[in-house]
Amino acid sequence: MKNGILVASFGTTYKEARQLSLEAIEHAVYSAFPDFTVYEAYTSNIVKKRIQENEGLFIPGIPQALQNMYKDGIKNIYIQPTHMIPGMEYGKILNLASQYKNKFNVLKISEPLLSSQEDFSLAADILDKHYNFKNLESDSAAVLMGHGSGHDANKCYIQFQDTLKQKGFLNVFVSTVEGTPCFETSLNILKNYNFKNITLIPFMVTAGDHAHNDMAGNEKSSWKNRLINLGYNIKIITQGIGEIKEIQNLYVSHLKNAINNNF
Repeated sequence: MKNGILVASFGTTYKEARQLSLEAIEHAVYSAFPDFTVYEAYTSNIVKKRIQENEGLFIPGIPQALQNMYKDGIKNIYIQPTHMIPGMEYGKILNLASQYKNKFNVLKISEPLLSSQEDFSLAADILDKHYNFKNLESDSAAVLMGHGSGHDANKCYIQFQDTLKQKGFLNVFVSTVEGTPCFETSLNILKNYNFKNITLIPFMVTAGDHAHNDMAGNEKSSWKNRLINLGYNIKIITQGIGEIKEIQNLYVSHLKNAINNNF
């Protein structure tokens, strides 16, 4: 009886970011489950289309990947999303996968990165270890750029901010591109402190378009230039958190739970 894992990502058109984050997560999954056949799928149709046009590389969506797994004789399937929160894209995975449930003996969907208070705590500790939050000087702050969502799961960003505060990382602030707290709110919060130096960090699995353009781009509206115009000294990080080994291992941990537990 063949077992398979489908690593499902939103995707990114940035080839290097894709290799350093999404492919690294896939490799971590493969290393942790050598007896499973590992497949990949992207949930963004736009990203898939652009990759095929620009690179000649076809990456399947969820339906195509599941059909391929069925043709390959996979009987037990475990889907590991690399998404940050259980939002709209995660809901898309649940909906599409449900249409194929009768084709397999087992079809389980694991959890995205931030799905519980334990996840918030573990992720905060990992980022502290990686970016040294606890040792930020009193005149320095870090701003994490999350994607944000109109989905109820956007509350995960607020819960993560609360977790950072509870751990004493008082100079670290979460902001989002398409949700709350928005960058305008973050700017107003920053004005209440005497910060001189701000580090901008993607709080996304991949450092793609938002990180390179909305956060670090040369347009006047980019977060970098808006902060510079306010007189801050800016340091830019263009690394998705999916590049961090401990974050990759957190996904693997979710997958182990899905495989070992009935839910």
